[in-house]
Parts: sequence; C-alpha cells; structure tokens
Amino acid sequence: MSTFKIAATGLSMNYMPQYLAEEQGFFDEQKLNISSYLPDPWTNGLDDLENRKADVVLGGMWLPMIYCQNSQKYTSVAKIASKCPLVILSRERITGGFDWRNLEGKRVLVSGGDGAGHYLMTVGSAREGGADPSKIRFIHDFSTSMICDLFEKGFGDFVVVQPDIAHSMIDRQVGFNFCDLTSKGSNIPWSVYYSLPGIVENKLVEFEKFAVGLQKGTSFLLEHGGEACRKIIRQNWPAISVDDGIKTIDMFIKEGMWHPTINIERQEVDRWQEYLILGDVLDQKIAYEQLVDSRPYLYSKNKLML
Repeated sequence: MSTFKIAATGLSMNYMPQYLAEEQGFFDEQKLNISSYLPDPWTNGLDDLENRKADVVLGGMWLPMIYCQNSQKYTSVAKIASKCPLVILSRERITGGFDWRNLEGKRVLVSGGDGAGHYLMTVGSAREGGADPSKIRFIHDFSTSMICDLFEKGFGDFVVVQPDIAHSMIDRQVGFNFCDLTSKGSNIPWSVYYSLPGIVENKLVEFEKFAVGLQKGTSFLLEHGGEACRKIIRQNWPAISVDDGIKTIDMFIKEGMWHPTINIERQEVDRWQEYLILGDVLDQKIAYEQLVDSRPYLYSKNKLML
C-alpha cells in the first residue's frame, strides 16, 4: 500500500467524487492509502508541499496560475469540479427575471479570507453576463464569517457564500436567492489537484493510481446520484438536512458540476485565465502545457478505457 497525502483547502460538497472513491474503496483497489487533511490555515498546504509533507493540494486552479507567472511553478494533474458551487444572495427580493446588471451600483460582499476564487468567479461571470464590473462595488477584504455577520446586520446588498450557508440564511429569511453560480456561471476548472513537478515526477505511479480511483469515484457519482452520498452528507454536514444535501448534489449533477472525466479541459483553463486577467491578478494567458500535467488523467483513460 502506497500513501498519498492530500492537503485540501476545505470540506466541500463539490469534492464528493473523492469522498465517494474513498468510501467505495476505489483507492484501495489501486493499493493506494489516501490521507486527506485540512491545513489551518489552508495556505499551510503549500508549505507542506515544499516540505514533502503532502503530495498534492486540492483547491482552486487560480493559485497555480498566479504562481506560475511569478515564482513557484505548480502543475495541475486532475480536475474534480467544473463549476463554482457558490450562491449569491440579495438583501431584497429581485423581481422581473435574472439580470447580472442588478449588481451594478450595489455593494457585493465576497470572502477575501478563503482565497481569490470567490471574487474572480463573481466578477468574471458578471462581465460575461453583460454587467459592467467597474460599476459593482465589491467588498472582498473580510473572512467568510465576517461578511456573513455584516450582511445579517444590514451591511451590503448582495453576499456570495457556500450553499450550506446560503440555505441557512434563506431559511432564516435574512437573504433571497439571487443566483446559483453552478447554473449561472460558465465551466471553469474550479477545483483541481495540483502539486510541484518534482513530486509528480518522483511519485508518478501514485498519481496515476490516484487518477484511476478519482475517475471511478466521478463515474460512480454520475451514475448513482445524490442518494449514494447520504452517509457522507450525514457525517460531514450535520447542520443541514440529509435530504437537502442530496438535492444539492443532484442539482450539481444536473448543472454540470462534474464532467464524465477528470481531464482539465483546455477551453475551461482559457476562460478561467480570462477571469483572472479581468480581476487583475494575471497579466496574460499562460500556455496550457505549462499549467497541466495530463499524464495521470491519460493513464486513467487508458486503464479504464474511457
């Protein structure tokens, strides 16, 4: 049994293919012992890569993109989610149909303490949907807990949050669902596994085995739906009802959160880079081959005859 250590940047329902792969024994079949943990803060996972305490980080691909243009070159080896799971809530109920331009002239609270992805996805989606980002008053200097607290106390017109937090706010009538970015946002490599090239080279066999297990977890989820996640939801998200969690998973499947394969697709990488350029954290597009090592995916493709 080889050990494969994953530093995950959070516990999220859009990571369900990995959780199912662990539960169903798909990694065990590959003689791969998965050790997954949540660094606190999540950026400690980057240090763990450097110190070889972790083999891979699970998180947003925005980070390896930004680092690739500046100093440290990370490489992404597999994708677990193609959609952003976040929900945008409004303080007042919006009537007259959905329109991104409703954000113009308003304060939009977006977490800054959990990484750049929340803001970058919102600003990119708004522009792609016809709004002028320069007219949106983004507030993204606070942690998730702080923006939620501020919003509930009356500060801001919109807030961008995780689905479980959104459901809680809606149930308590402190916000209204403006949009689910899973349905209103475009396909991007929202969550990927990335590592240092040297680690991938030294442990390529383990990365290939991991890709097989992850692919089987993805296929299992798409075939069996949210009902197969009942036990995992109950164990990891006690604050929400299991049935609501199952509905969320089924909605994710319907909206394309998980593609049939774990391949990091070129057109998604290009779109995400356009959002990063708009957000002024990327100067210009980086070649796909500099960002992605496709060998683990290709191994899984051949092994499973996809």
